[in-house]
Order: sequence, then structure tokens, then C-alpha cells
Amino acid sequence: MLFNSWSFLVLLVATFALYYAPWSRGHHGKAWQITLALVASVIFYGWEDPKLIGLLAISCVGNSIATGRIIQHKVAGDEAKVMHWTRLAVIMNLALLGIFKYLPFMIGMVPFLPPNWVDAVIAIPLPIGISFYTFHGISMIVDVARGEVTREGGALVSGGSKSGRFAKGVRDIGFYLLFFPQLVAGPIVKAKEFWPQIAAKRIEDIPWKLVIRALITGYFLKIFVADNLSERTVSLTLGAASLAATGPINLLSLLYCYTLQIFADFAGYSLIAIGLAAMFGYRFPTNFNFPYLSTSITEFWKRWHMSLSGWLRDYLYIPLGGNRKGPGRTYLNLFLVMFLGGLWHGAEWKFALWGSLHGLFLALERFTSGSKFWILNFKFWMKEPSGVANANSLSPFNIQNPTFKIAVTMAKWVFTFHIVTALWLTFLMPDMGSIVAFFQGVFSGRTGFSGPPIFSLLFYGTPVVLYHAWGWLKEHRERFSSRLELSSLEPILHGVMIFLILTNPGAPRGFIYFQF
Repeated sequence: MLFNSWSFLVLLVATFALYYAPWSRGHHGKAWQITLALVASVIFYGWEDPKLIGLLAISCVGNSIATGRIIQHKVAGDEAKVMHWTRLAVIMNLALLGIFKYLPFMIGMVPFLPPNWVDAVIAIPLPIGISFYTFHGISMIVDVARGEVTREGGALVSGGSKSGRFAKGVRDIGFYLLFFPQLVAGPIVKAKEFWPQIAAKRIEDIPWKLVIRALITGYFLKIFVADNLSERTVSLTLGAASLAATGPINLLSLLYCYTLQIFADFAGYSLIAIGLAAMFGYRFPTNFNFPYLSTSITEFWKRWHMSLSGWLRDYLYIPLGGNRKGPGRTYLNLFLVMFLGGLWHGAEWKFALWGSLHGLFLALERFTSGSKFWILNFKFWMKEPSGVANANSLSPFNIQNPTFKIAVTMAKWVFTFHIVTALWLTFLMPDMGSIVAFFQGVFSGRTGFSGPPIFSLLFYGTPVVLYHAWGWLKEHRERFSSRLELSSLEPILHGVMIFLILTNPGAPRGFIYFQF
């Protein structure tokens, strides 16, 4: 079920009405609301393929048993058993992910297997959102084992010996794992952030300003921007022959379109999820912080899909040693984390390549950050004038000219934006041959072009540019942006966005990150 479908609207209205029904204020209001939201989440997930609900049940029950045991042994001070159950739970989550997402990919690389075996494995369906709720389960298990969340904080059972308490634990853990706004594409919410919020909710406590702002902006980015741009960028996936025969102006226009589309699609989804969660009394973390304002790849990953970046840092990069084991190990850890992060996006070598290239740039930026000559960071060095002590020593060349500083910042931004844009090719293209054909077309020297790609870039891409311009104002002209927020401009813009959503929607498409 898609957020931009009529069936979801019916489910949302019915769930919202029952969630805040008069009896929700009674003694059992919390239990009613959690159970109702959990049922709605199961309907939402199983709408297209009810068989996949069984996989959710296995994940919920398995994680509930493990969590209960970990808490039980944590209270008893038995760290050996805590580690035992932690390992079992992490292995279980990774096994579910591996079977459904990576087994078909790996089995295809094994030679001499009977064709019917290979066909049977490849036919295994990829459950939507499995990467996200698997990561939720792993973060919950690890946080409980670390003692960062407790039974009191999460209202969880301490063990599975009593059926009533165990059922309550399954319900609460299921609610955390399956809450429908973030079930299939995040943001990745950590248990230590979510569990303390589990309580009875009141309709008068809804932050309506946040809800309206997030939902209107999110649906506008998805329906008006991303869905319309996708009607053009689909031509980039038609094969090498088509790409090689296309002129450079059209190819670059389409690539810029995809760069704006993937932001609008995923940031739009994240805003919708944040708005929906707020309607039911829960706060989700910000997932995108104007990423195309970045002036380095390192900064980009602090702004793009922030919940995933935080997850990879806390549960992969730091356990691998982070930057605590010397420069060489730091560069290796950065590369490994991004390589695995690329594979997390999909069981294809193109995603591994995309993650690896980002990892190489992160490691390069880290390596050169302490160097005396670093063009990426624009650190300029010069020798002291002759006759001065330590004349042969090198010292920073301090540039005070504001115009020069702006030029340097712009150069860094242009470099970063185009690296990110170029790397989206490995994310988008069906194979390496298509990437090669794309560059053959770009450097073909053709001068002809057609209007639709350029029109789409200018008309549907401009809102993303304006959105980031607004982000720049918020970061650099805070007083001015605050005055704009208090003016009548925002409701006018919301009215314009609603009008464009209703009058010029793109063809309905699933969210890009639903496939992960």
C-alpha cells in the first residue's frame, strides 16, 4: 500500500478516528492505541501480498524472545548469556535479510548448480522494507544489550515465562518494529528514542503545524516533483544503445533530473512519515537536512539519509574501531562501512560500486584533511618571507577577502554536487555497459537536443532548488528566515503546493526506497 493511494487514505482516516475515539482516554487507552496502530500497520504491509505478514511475525516474535532474555540476564548480571542472546538475535535478523535479499544474488555466482535450483532461489520475492525493519531489530537488540534502553524505558517484559507479559512484550516490540509510517522506508528510529514515547496519546497534543508542514511538503515533493521527473528519467534505464545515441545536453539534463528526483522522492517520503507519526503522537528524527548544500562528501553523508548514516556509524563503524586504531584502519573502516552500506541498498554490484566510490571519497577526504596541500579542502600554504625566522617552514596562508572565500565555498559546493550527481549513475543504471554508454553520449560532441528533458529539469526541478535555497537561509540568515516563517508566505506556498498536487500530479509510482 502506497502513501499516495486512495486505499491508504481510507486506512489512515479510519485508524485516526478509532485511535482518538472517546474510549482511548480510559484506563486501557494505551493498550487500545498500540494494538490498533499495530493492526493498521499489518494491514498496510500485507495489503499487496498477505503472505509476507508471516515474515513480520517471525521477526517480531524472535526479537521479542531475544529482548526478553537479554533484559532478564542483564538484570541478573550474567553478561555471558547477554552476549549469547545478542549474537543469536543479530544472526537471526541478518539471516532473514540474507535469505530474502542476498541469497538470489549469491546463488547466481555459484557455478555448476542445477538450473532449477537457481530459478527457485531467484524466484524468492523481496519483501518491501525488509532492510529497514531488520535494521530496527538489530539496533533494538544491541541497545538493550548495551543497557542504553531498559524495561522501564520501553515498557517491555523481563522474560517470557508468563504468557500475558510475553504477549504484551510482543505487542510493544511489534509496534516499534512495524509502526506503519516508518515500516517500509524509515526513517530508522532507534529503540532508545522510540520506546520512551510509548504512552496514551491525546488528540489535543497533536503538533498540527508540524503535521501540516511535513505532509504538504512531503506529498508535494513526491507527487508533483518526483513522479513527474521520473517520467523523463526512466529513459536513462532503456539500455546502452539508447544512451549512446542521445546527445550530451539531454543526457546531462536527465542526470540532473534524477539527482533532484531521488531527493524529492526519498525526502518526500521521510517528511510524510514524520507528519503521519506526529498525527499519532510520535516524533521521528529528521532524515534529510538540505543535503545538496554540502561542500564535501563527508558533509553530504551528515545531511543525506541521516538515520541510516547514524545507524552505520553507531552499529558498524564504531564497533569496527572507528578512528581509534590509527589512520590506516580509519580509512579501511570508512571504505568497508560504505561498501556494506551500498550493498544494503540492493543485492547488485552496482550498489556495491556506488557505496565503494563514496567510501573512497570519504577516505580520501580524511587522508588529505591533514595534508599541507589539499585541493578538496582548499587549504592554501605558503613559505614565510625570506629573512624571517623559520623561513623555510610552511604555514597557512590566511585569505581574508570575502569574495575569495565565497568563490572557494562555491567551488567546493560545485565539486561535491557533481561528484554526488555522477555517482548516482551507478545507483540508477541497470549495468556497467549503460554507464559507459552514458559517457560515450556525453562526450559524443552532438549539439542537438529535445525540449522535454530541459523543461522537466527547469519546471519540476526548480522546487528542489528553492527548497535548498530556503535551507541556506535557515542556516545563514536565521533572523530573516524566522520572519518569513511568521509571515503569510508559508500558507500561500502551502496553497500553491496543494493546487499543483491536485492539478499536475505525475503518474503514481512507488517510492524508490520501497525496493530496499
